[in-house]
Amino acid sequence: MHLHRPHHPRRAARAAVAGLAAAACVGAVAVPTANAATPRCTVPHLKGSFKNASAGAGSRFITLALKNTSSKSCSLFGYPGAQLLSKSGKDIPTNVVRDRSRTTKTIVLAPGQSGLSQWRWGAIPGRGEPVSGKCEPTPSKIEVTPPNATSHLVLPWKGGSVCEHGQITVRPMTK
Repeated sequence: MHLHRPHHPRRAARAAVAGLAAAACVGAVAVPTANAATPRCTVPHLKGSFKNASAGAGSRFITLALKNTSSKSCSLFGYPGAQLLSKSGKDIPTNVVRDRSRTTKTIVLAPGQSGLSQWRWGAIPGRGEPVSGKCEPTPSKIEVTPPNATSHLVLPWKGGSVCEHGQITVRPMTK
C-alpha cells in the first residue's frame, strides 16, 4: 500500500469521512478506542522519534516512538503511515506495507508515555533497481502519519536508502 501525505486538507478529510461511512455500512468498527472517554492521539500532541536502529542479513530495523506530549491520556490504534523525503522535501519512492503477523490493539498513552512501531526495510536492491550505487535516492526526512490521522510529523531520516522501491514493513502500534 502506498500511503501519500494529504495534499489537500479538505479532500483528505472527505476521504476519511467516506472511509468511515463505508466501514460503518459493512458493520466494521473503523477506529476502536479503549473507552469513549479516551480521545485519539493527534499530531499536535505527539512527538516522534526513531530509536534502536540495527542491521542484519540485508535488512535494516528501527523503532518509531510516538510520545504523548499532552496533559491528558490519548489512544492509538493501528499502523503508522510514512512518506520518505529528499533534503528539498520532494517525495522519494515509499511503499508502506502492514505486517499483519501481530494483533492490532488500542493502546492508551498517559502523558509522557510512548507508543511504538517496529519497522523493517531492505538494504539490497530489488528487481529493477541498480545493483551498483544506491538502490534508491537517500532520504533526509520522513513524514510519519500517526494511525487514523490525516496530518503528519516530519522527522529526520538517518536510515539510508530504502531498497525494494521504498518498501517499509511496519508493525501496529504497541506500548
